[in-house]
Amino acid sequence: MKLGKFLTRVSIAIITLIGTTQPLRSTELGPEVVLNATYQGLRKVDITRANPKVRWNVRNGTSSPCGRITGSLYCPRSNTIYITQQHIKMAYQYGDAALAYILAHEYAHAAQIAGGSRLRNITQIELQADCLAGYYMGAMPDVSFDDKDIEEIARIAYQVGDYEINNSQHHGTPKQRALAVLTGFQGSQQENGMAACQIR
Repeated sequence: MKLGKFLTRVSIAIITLIGTTQPLRSTELGPEVVLNATYQGLRKVDITRANPKVRWNVRNGTSSPCGRITGSLYCPRSNTIYITQQHIKMAYQYGDAALAYILAHEYAHAAQIAGGSRLRNITQIELQADCLAGYYMGAMPDVSFDDKDIEEIARIAYQVGDYEINNSQHHGTPKQRALAVLTGFQGSQQENGMAACQIR
């Protein structure tokens, strides 16, 4: 994998990723295969042993111990990740790797809590989860992501960013989110790579 060269190219061109989606490749894997393989890979690289349960294909409005579900989330009260039908559909506008990102991002929230994260700022929490998602996906031993997959991941991370910087629930701008996940991927290829995701 020529990750360093690719990350440089994507970082320079990240702004151009916003408005386009491309048709699915014929080699796209189905949601169950993607989620199962990603989940198993995440468990192998997660040193916190968060080990959350995963429920997928969940409808918006479904009740959970953390309230009504309005999008994919990690619920610490039940140690469960919920992946919604809406987010599965959205992910496949980009490709199967985008769905792996959604799961890895929510898993990262479980790892943050299990690891005793002291972050309180929502933007920092979300950007660190993006970075950790990239790190985990890049470090998984049995699942590999090619340049096209990484581009899909960067594109969906960019898409879910927001510009509501004065909102207490601001998750990071599109560019911040895409760069965070790419930083995690880059860290996965280096010694002590998870340090790339530390926020001081």
